[in-house]
Amino acid sequence: MKYLRKIFLLVFFSGIVAFLIIGASAGHSARLRHVVAFKFKPGVSIEQMQKVSRDFHALEDKVPQIIEFEGGADIKFPEEGRLNEKKYTHCFIVTVKDEKDLAAYGSHPDHKAFSRYVDPLLEEVMVLDYYSN
Repeated sequence: MKYLRKIFLLVFFSGIVAFLIIGASAGHSARLRHVVAFKFKPGVSIEQMQKVSRDFHALEDKVPQIIEFEGGADIKFPEEGRLNEKKYTHCFIVTVKDEKDLAAYGSHPDHKAFSRYVDPLLEEVMVLDYYSN
């Protein structure tokens, strides 16, 4: 009887450990990337663009759903006629866990305030969301 109890406990705890390991690795493998590229309107100063970049980066400390944040100006910006070209000058990647966290990020008051500030400065915005391992 004691022998069966030991086997049962061993199998039981082994199952729990396996479940936790599989669950932990599954939770870290897929992440949602939210890619945003900006093309500023003519007349927007470099200082304004730099402020937009700083303010966007600051969201990482304000929005708890953000796991990672990276991005900035194109490496050839501003030397190549920066605003007269038909291209985006800035690109950012915001990493969150899933679509639920992406929605929470999008509706976060600090993100909404940032969007209200930056939208009038932009000629175009490109947004792409994808899962990455």
